[in-house]
Amino acid sequence: MNWDAETNLTRRGLLVASTGLLVPRWMCAENRENPVLCWKLEETGDAALESVSGKADAIASRTGHATWVGSGRDRALRLDGYSVWIHRGQQTLPLRGQALSIAAWLALESYPVDEAAIVQLGSQPDAEFRFSIDKWGYVQFGTRQAGAWSFCRSAHPVPRAKWIHLAAVCGESGLTVYIDALPNGHLPAAGRPRVTVNTYATLGKSPDCPVVAGVFPTGVLNGLLRDVSIFDGELTAGSISRLLESSRPAGQPDLQINGPWCADDAQRPIYHALPPRAWTNEPHGLIHWGGQYHLFYQKNPNGPYWGHINWGHMVSPDLYRWTEMPVALSPESGPDAEGCWSGSVIDHDGKLAIIYTGGDGHKACICLAESSDGIHFKKFEGNPIIAAPPEGVNPEFRDPFVWREGDWYYLIIGSAVKDVGGTALLYRSRNLVSWEYRKQLLVGDRETSGIFWEMPVFVRLGSDHALIVCEVPGRASYWVGTWKDETFTPHTATPRRLELFNHLLSPTPLIAADGQVVTMGIIPDERHPKECWAAGWAHLYSLPRVLSTDARGHLLQKPHGGIERWREQSVDLPSIPLQEGQVHILENVPGTCLHLHVTFKRGASHAVSLLVRRAPDGQEQTAIRYEWETGRLTLDRSRSSIDSQVKQDVLQETYFPPTDDVIQLEIFLDRSVLEVFIDRRSAFAARVYPTLSNSDGVALECMGVGALAEDITLTRMSGPT
Repeated sequence: MNWDAETNLTRRGLLVASTGLLVPRWMCAENRENPVLCWKLEETGDAALESVSGKADAIASRTGHATWVGSGRDRALRLDGYSVWIHRGQQTLPLRGQALSIAAWLALESYPVDEAAIVQLGSQPDAEFRFSIDKWGYVQFGTRQAGAWSFCRSAHPVPRAKWIHLAAVCGESGLTVYIDALPNGHLPAAGRPRVTVNTYATLGKSPDCPVVAGVFPTGVLNGLLRDVSIFDGELTAGSISRLLESSRPAGQPDLQINGPWCADDAQRPIYHALPPRAWTNEPHGLIHWGGQYHLFYQKNPNGPYWGHINWGHMVSPDLYRWTEMPVALSPESGPDAEGCWSGSVIDHDGKLAIIYTGGDGHKACICLAESSDGIHFKKFEGNPIIAAPPEGVNPEFRDPFVWREGDWYYLIIGSAVKDVGGTALLYRSRNLVSWEYRKQLLVGDRETSGIFWEMPVFVRLGSDHALIVCEVPGRASYWVGTWKDETFTPHTATPRRLELFNHLLSPTPLIAADGQVVTMGIIPDERHPKECWAAGWAHLYSLPRVLSTDARGHLLQKPHGGIERWREQSVDLPSIPLQEGQVHILENVPGTCLHLHVTFKRGASHAVSLLVRRAPDGQEQTAIRYEWETGRLTLDRSRSSIDSQVKQDVLQETYFPPTDDVIQLEIFLDRSVLEVFIDRRSAFAARVYPTLSNSDGVALECMGVGALAEDITLTRMSGPT
C-alpha cells in the first residue's frame, strides 16, 4: 500500500494494523488515550472550556458565577450539591462507536441526596450513559436502551474529602468501573447503546433527578471536579493507570467548608451560630469536651432544604466563635441508610459517644458511634443498640437523650401512647450498648401536650429536674418536678411553654463546669424556598441561654455571658418620656446588628412599643408591644417587610412581669433574627426580612400618657472572628 492510499484510509478513520488488516482508528492504543471531549476545569471565569473543540459550556450557579479553588494541578470547579453543574446542549459529539470510556477526578464533601451524575450523555432517539455517585457513595455506570437502565455498581463506596480518580468503560465485555485505576465493579455485556447525533452532555448533575419544593434538584454533586474526559473507545486498565498518573492532583483537596459562601445575603446573621451554608436543623449534642465546645446538628450538606440527614459538627472556644468541622455521621447501607437522625452526646470512658436515631426507610432504631479525637467517628458494628420500642407504645420512637448518674447511663426516647399523648421512654445501661427498658418517664395528654414527643431532654436545675419536649405539632413545652428512684413527679399536670411564641425548637442542653445549664435551639427560617435557593442557606441557632427555675417552678431564661466582647459602639441614653401618638426615634445607633436594652415604666399609659428594623416613614417595621391592663404581649410583623413572599402576621401571648407596671426588654437584633429576653425570665425568637436599605431604625411608642423609657442602651454588634 502506498503512502497516499494509507493517508486516504486514515482520513476515513481507518488505520493499517501490524497484521495488515484495516481497523478503526479509535481501536489503536495511542488514539484511545486521547479524549474526544475534555473539560480540564482549571479556568477562572464563569464557563467551562472543553479543550478539544475549544468551545465554552455554561456553568449553572445560584450566584451566576462559578467558584474555582486551588491552583495548578489542584485547580478544580467547586460544586455545591444543588445549584452548580455544567451542561452542553443538543449537538453532534465526536463519538462513533458503541465502546465508550469516561474518566474524572472527584473530591466529595458529602454524598448526594439522590444519585448524581459525574457525566451523563444522552442522544436521540433513545440512548444514554450515566456515570454517577449514589446517595451512599457507590460509583455507578449505566446505559439506557428502550427505556430500561442497566447499571454496574462499585463494590465499595468512595471516601470523602480526598481526591479519587474514577473511570468507567463500556466495551466488549460489558460495563466496568474503576476507582484509582483498579477495577471495582463489573456488569457483563447486556447490549451497548450507540451515541449518535444530537447528543447532550451534563457534568455534575443527573438531569432527571427529583426536585424538592419546586426549586432544589437532588441529584447534584457536592465537592470538587476536574479533568473530566470522554474517550471514543474502550480504555484498558493500563491506559487508565497512565491517565491517573499523568493528571494526579499535587495536594489535598480544598473543599472550603468554612469559605464565604453566603456573603451576598443581607439577611444572613453575623453573631448567631450557623454553618457556612446549606441546610441545618435540630441541634443535638452541645458538650464541652477536649478543651472546646462541640455542637452537633441535623445537616443536609447539599443545599438549603430538608433531606439526606447527616450529623453536622461545629466547634467553638467560647460558644460564640464557631468553626465548621467535617460531618460526624452520614447515612450508610444498614440501619441508618435513610438518615442519621437526632440524638445526643456524652463522654464515655474518655471517648466522645454519639447515640442517635437511625432510619432505614421502614423503621427507626437507636444507634451508637464513638470518637477518640472528637472529629472522626466510628459506628458501633453491632448497631442498632435498641432495635425497636417496647410493646404497647407507638411504633415510632426517636431522638435519644443520654445522661449519667453514678454507674448508670440513662436514656429517654421520644414516642407516644396511642390515643393518649406523647411520652418519653426511660432506659438504663452500664456500658451504652446493652439497654434495659424501665418505664414511661411521663405520659402527656394529646390536648395539652401533643400527640407525639420529639427531642426530649431531661436536666437537673438545682433541686429540681426539667423535662423539655418538642410536641407534635411543633412547640417546645416543659415540666419541672422531682426525680427520685427513677421516678419523675412534675409539679404541674399540664406543661408550660418554653417560648412565648414557640419559635425556638429542639433546645439542646450543656451542663457547664460551674453547674449552669446552657442551652441552644433552632431558630427556623421563614423565607420562601426560592429565596432560600438564592441565599444558599436555611435555619440557624439561638444565642446560648442560661436556664434556671423560680420558686413557682417556671423555667427562667437569660443570655449567656461573653457576647459583650463583640460590641463595636455603645450608647447610653437618658430617660425618655413618651407621649401618645408620638414615635420617638432613637437616632444614635441605627443598624441591623444591635443589642438593645430598655425598661418601660407604665405611668398612665395603656401600652408601650419598641419598633425595630424600621424605615424612616414606617413602611417597614416590626413592633414588640405590651398592654398593661391585659398583660398581652404582641409581636407585630404585619409591616415587617414589603416582600410579599415573607410571612406577615401578629402573634400574641399573655405575660405578667415580676414587678407591676415595669417591663424590661433586652433584644438581640442580628439582621433577620430577632431574639428577645423579657425581664431576663421569658424569651422568644423570630425572623423578620425587611428589604428596604434604610429599614435599620429603632423607635419607641406608647398609647396613653406618662410612660417612661429608661435604662436605654444601644450597642452596635460585630461578628465573632
